[in-house]
Amino acid sequence: MLTEDEVNAVLRAKEDLWWLESPDSSAMRLRVDTSQVSSNSPIEDYLAWMPLGVDSNGTLDDKKHSASRYMFSVFDGHAGFMCAEQLSMRLGTMLNDTDLVRTIKQLERDSGLEWDQIPLALTATFINMDNELVHGALAKYRKVQDLARMDELLGPAVSGSCGLVAVVDTKANEVAVGNAGDSRALLGVRLKDGRWKAVRLSEDQTVNNQNEVARMTREHPGESTVIQRGRVLGGLIPLRAFGDCRYKWPLEAQQDLFPVLFSRGHRYATTPPNYITPPYITAKPVIVKHQLNENDKFLVMASDGLYDQLSDDEVVGSVAQWYEANNGGKQGETTSSLFTEDSNAATHLIRTALSTDRLGRRSDSIIRHLLAIPAPHSRRFRDDISVTIVTFNRD
Repeated sequence: MLTEDEVNAVLRAKEDLWWLESPDSSAMRLRVDTSQVSSNSPIEDYLAWMPLGVDSNGTLDDKKHSASRYMFSVFDGHAGFMCAEQLSMRLGTMLNDTDLVRTIKQLERDSGLEWDQIPLALTATFINMDNELVHGALAKYRKVQDLARMDELLGPAVSGSCGLVAVVDTKANEVAVGNAGDSRALLGVRLKDGRWKAVRLSEDQTVNNQNEVARMTREHPGESTVIQRGRVLGGLIPLRAFGDCRYKWPLEAQQDLFPVLFSRGHRYATTPPNYITPPYITAKPVIVKHQLNENDKFLVMASDGLYDQLSDDEVVGSVAQWYEANNGGKQGETTSSLFTEDSNAATHLIRTALSTDRLGRRSDSIIRHLLAIPAPHSRRFRDDISVTIVTFNRD
């Protein structure tokens, strides 16, 4: 068992906090708390954020970077860290890319329609980013044929990652969430009677989502093996993801490159059984838009390692406890008579998750045992957990 001080050191090692303000004094301010606790070594989760170049009337602007809209993202990697790492470094930049902006504006001119640009930009960015990681990298490797660069170019394609991205508009009081995979976004809503409610802004894209299962069946008619043992072709749990070229590359490319990649330590460079009509996985996101109101107090974005431990209501309940103990996360104000051990909301939530057993009972001994288990054995008991909490401050 770890000591209390050792537990605190692990929980707080990767926490961070910052404030984001719009030039418009009437816009809400954002408090952003982040924290991560690894199980894999190295961790396969990545967090990222950036301001978006968007002007006040809702059109993407390729000439300036306003501080009224921000992108927050959680990338939950699997089969290695390389895909999630690339997404954390590149997806936000692509969302801000001027070529994407021009493409969207050209669509408007050609169609004569006014597009809902943030959802369109998120969708285009997810698809373009995945094409670069999976097919662009394959084309580049075939061109250079440089074995020394094989891992660099193809590693992100062989590994995979779920992607959860939220765009928060502090002037329009809107949030748009794009999701590919099983990370999850929750809204913490305080009702008029003081109770708290958890509202999902994303749905897990797994076999528990019947809409996703129906989609897979439509896209691969007659293939009874498309879902096996609750996984795509018996292997992958999320039904949408970045990377994972073993579910996307043509069979010829897999037969050519997988033996070499496998010999270089990429143990997932193997063709799934019953590989008939690829691609089986898409990174196209499902988009949810929500108009924020005064009852919406915070947004929780987290990898599925958190939701392995807590239900939606438990997640919002834990953050609500922190919120009420810290005066709604307001800057520079003292805490109330309520008590939370952590000044960081995301760390507080991870502490709650790793201190709670399957029956919902909390005990410090649980987290002291869980965090003492080293990698890779810890993966039998817990996953990487990465959390971003965005608190909406309106005064």
